[in-house]
Amino acid sequence: MLPVALDRVLLVTLALFVPCVFSAAELSSVDSAPAATDQLKALNDQTIIQSSVWLDTEWDQFKHGAEEATWTVGGLWGWRVSDRQDGAVRLKVPFVYDRSDKSSGHANIGGLGDVEVATGTAFRLCKTWRTGGGIELHADTASNPALGDSVWRLHSSWSVAHDVASQRYLELSLPITFIFPYDWSIATRYKGKIDFENGDRWTHTVDLGVAKRLPSIPVVLSATLEKTFDGSDKKFQVNFTMTYYFERYYAPK
Repeated sequence: MLPVALDRVLLVTLALFVPCVFSAAELSSVDSAPAATDQLKALNDQTIIQSSVWLDTEWDQFKHGAEEATWTVGGLWGWRVSDRQDGAVRLKVPFVYDRSDKSSGHANIGGLGDVEVATGTAFRLCKTWRTGGGIELHADTASNPALGDSVWRLHSSWSVAHDVASQRYLELSLPITFIFPYDWSIATRYKGKIDFENGDRWTHTVDLGVAKRLPSIPVVLSATLEKTFDGSDKKFQVNFTMTYYFERYYAPK
């Protein structure tokens, strides 16, 4: 069980955090497609600044029974500096519960971890290119040395990002190849596709192929039979392919 003091702190934190989330949702009940895209990218892209609050839960399991749980309350406030530049400040406040290993008697410790404060900026270079970065201060604020790193540390970073076209479909592939003597092979592959622009329509395809590598030159002759299970007019597809490989030759040492 969590220590009583830490349990109360988390309860108060959640009580403050949840109304913020719902009030933010009320301000914009219907997100536009560009806004939704930016919010998804902002999770991993520091060149996109989106004002937000969050609660992150992390659980770590170590050898010999030691474990650690961290609840981090975070917030980022961004503002427009100019048409092509945004600024931001960020705060992360962690609450940590630590349970030592069996040899240490499984001592339980809970409390405040190391607070992190950061500031940064991002620039829109053009429609598809962005750059940005900032500096972060990791503060030694843990209520117990076991709950933090016991160090003050500055960390700087800079990133460049480029947008690619939105994905219209997703393809999954599972190939299997069996190699036989005398440079023969038999291969099979399952392919599944989902088309997001056509009613999220799934198609399933199975390939079966045979190939032979010629003994004296790096040429591979192959034949493939493809069957699609999507109710289309095509019953099957057959391909014959001749492939020449440019091999690397290494001089003897």
